Amino acid sequence: MAAGRHPLAWTRLWRRLFKPFLSRGEKASIAQAIAEAERGTTGEIHVHILSRTRGRDPLILAQHFFHKLGLDKTDGRNGVLLLVSHLDHRFAIWGDESIHAKAGETLWAQAKKVLLADFAERRYAQGIEACVREVGRELTAHFPRSEPGAGKNQLPNEISES
Repeated sequence: MAAGRHPLAWTRLWRRLFKPFLSRGEKASIAQAIAEAERGTTGEIHVHILSRTRGRDPLILAQHFFHKLGLDKTDGRNGVLLLVSHLDHRFAIWGDESIHAKAGETLWAQAKKVLLADFAERRYAQGIEACVREVGRELTAHFPRSEPGAGKNQLPNEISES
């Protein structure tokens, strides 16, 4: 007798190992959540996905990508970056000086709580969307659009990856 895996089991394993972290539909859904969250505010939200942090501190990486992606150049200095390293199961949320001064640690703690609740259940896209909505509520409360045309979208809503 011989032992081994059934060919279908290898196929399932292959798909699980090489399946993208987020599907096209999930990415589109997150981009839509970003657009909705930014609709009532002059603030900007961006999601960046990394495969690994390679042992680096996620907060330092978030700060690096915050500047690299231009979130520090928003008109109101109210950009927020959600960085997710999916293979390391780590994340960081980095906000510019204006949003941090107004919302402070309370916002970051609540956003982290919302994200972790879904991540614990392996609902990654839903967790990212919930976090985006939470940050969007705070941005709208502290940086509302004063006029319908004010606060143009300064950054694309699509997820960036590296």
